[in-house]
Amino acid sequence: MFIRPSMCSALLFITALSPLAHASTSAVHGAQLTSGTIAFPAGFMPSVKSFGAYGDGVHDDTAAIQAALSQGRSSSTADYFGHPKALYFPPGVYLVHDTLRWNGCCVTLQGAGPRATTIRLAPGSAGFSNPASPKPLIITPTGNQSFHQEIWDLKLDIGTNNPGATALSYSSNNMGSVSDVLITSDDGKGYAGIDLTRKWPGPLMIRNTEVDGFSTGITLAQAEYGSTFENITLKNQSVVGIYNLHQPIEIHNLSSTNKVPVLNNNGGFVVLLDATLSGGSSANDAIVTNAPMYLRNVDASGYAATLEDSTGKQPVITTGSIAEHLVGKQQTLTGNLGSGSLKLDVADTPTYTGSSSDSAPVVAKSFCDMSGLLPAFASGKSLVYFPFGTYCSNNEIEVVVPDNVKRISGFSSAIFGNASGYNGGSIRLVVSSNSTTPLVIDQITGVKIDHSGSRPVVIKDSEVSYTTEPGAGPLYIDDVMIINELVVQRYQQVWARQLDDEVTGQKIQNSGGSLWILGLKTENSGMVINTTKGGQTELLGALIYPAHTVPSTDVAFRSQDSQVSYIYSESVYGSNNGYATQMSEIRNGSTKRITSSQSSPYRMPLFIGFDH
Repeated sequence: MFIRPSMCSALLFITALSPLAHASTSAVHGAQLTSGTIAFPAGFMPSVKSFGAYGDGVHDDTAAIQAALSQGRSSSTADYFGHPKALYFPPGVYLVHDTLRWNGCCVTLQGAGPRATTIRLAPGSAGFSNPASPKPLIITPTGNQSFHQEIWDLKLDIGTNNPGATALSYSSNNMGSVSDVLITSDDGKGYAGIDLTRKWPGPLMIRNTEVDGFSTGITLAQAEYGSTFENITLKNQSVVGIYNLHQPIEIHNLSSTNKVPVLNNNGGFVVLLDATLSGGSSANDAIVTNAPMYLRNVDASGYAATLEDSTGKQPVITTGSIAEHLVGKQQTLTGNLGSGSLKLDVADTPTYTGSSSDSAPVVAKSFCDMSGLLPAFASGKSLVYFPFGTYCSNNEIEVVVPDNVKRISGFSSAIFGNASGYNGGSIRLVVSSNSTTPLVIDQITGVKIDHSGSRPVVIKDSEVSYTTEPGAGPLYIDDVMIINELVVQRYQQVWARQLDDEVTGQKIQNSGGSLWILGLKTENSGMVINTTKGGQTELLGALIYPAHTVPSTDVAFRSQDSQVSYIYSESVYGSNNGYATQMSEIRNGSTKRITSSQSSPYRMPLFIGFDH
């Protein structure tokens, strides 16, 4: 590390992982896109071809796709929360000449894989010529109720001579993801691959996505609510890989091949874990920032420097590999400031790899017909799925999930209960076995999950309630809204990527388990995380957003004789809308606190609550 041109304020710089580390870094590979065609079970989702789309790369499919997106969504003021829409794009090239858009929340665009399904903007399309007034190929609705917007398993391709094109202008709230997506520009030109600058993006997740070309790969420009990125590849940008204005973001596993800077953090709050930044030019620094950042396991080659930090009066330059580095002031009450973050193990989220033919649908003859539920689970098939739609169960139905069932998918379906029915209705999935085979539950809204056995559970792209009992096995959370308190049992391991929990009252209780979170967003009053009984909690990026009056007795984070580290920010609007106590740490019966104004925003670059 050296300073250009004179000394500046102190910062944390650790060149080797602390003794507490558990090999928490991983090999950097970026996106690993599906190479072939994804096979789906019969009748899983409506096809755009039923609306007249050709997908042959020759016919103009704009009108057909837009008709499919607009069907039943003619009102610009309706939120359509109870009427999700999902469209399957079979293998092919869908040629369009104008922006694709829709009203309301809860829309899924599902392809057959990024090497099989392409939505392509025709070369020289009208309106896409001006970079100063960019126009998107696909745009999701704007606002803070743009829930559950999903773009999965396809390629977005910008044809030549469209320098003002943005491939995807994206926003989603509470949950929503761009997953297994390849974004390309045929001539390298275009405004941005992914634009997250409209109000108010997030919390959302972008994972396993590659952006090749464009002036900017990914651009962000809002302080709220936050975006989580994992397994990202950036290539051949002409200005910058990622430009972040104000937003709190978390990035894990980033691969970049670029001559231009990879990341420009302008007033945002960034966590960057596991990154390889290659192909750089000696005229540029790989990462530039004027605001707090936490970096771990970052390698850069070809650049003048790995990091330029201009938060002080003079820039601070860091060259070479970065094992761990904090731009900002770390805090502690009882810990060792030289130790860095907790560095818990990071485990990849398991996936289901079974055959589409080994599947059983839940057949419903009407909206509230659940007669086909138990037969599907008793079928002996490894995938039980709900063909896309809306379902209801007035009385709660309990299903003990057999070991042979490895995946339960809603394919973007919603299941509704009834407050006057038994236990509020809906479906309760009981995972009580000790199988070592993970159970994947994905793309579903409204189910309840009881986890008492040691069998690992994966919850993805879903809105659920989740409860545990002692002995519960590992839990993996990817882009999930949990509508109740999350309790981590003693010795349970939990890895959460993009978790949204907005309950009033305590949101997360870690009772002696291991909890790793990459991206958290909360609302309402009540304790955010309470870690007790020797538990370990590592929070890498969060937006705490009470949005209402918070009692002065509320504590944001509490730990008792446990090990914790936190990186987060708090948004506060109006008096008494923030936490008076940010941290309360109890060790051997003695309590220490970090306090703050209840009327001002708060940033925690890194809190260290453990010692060696």
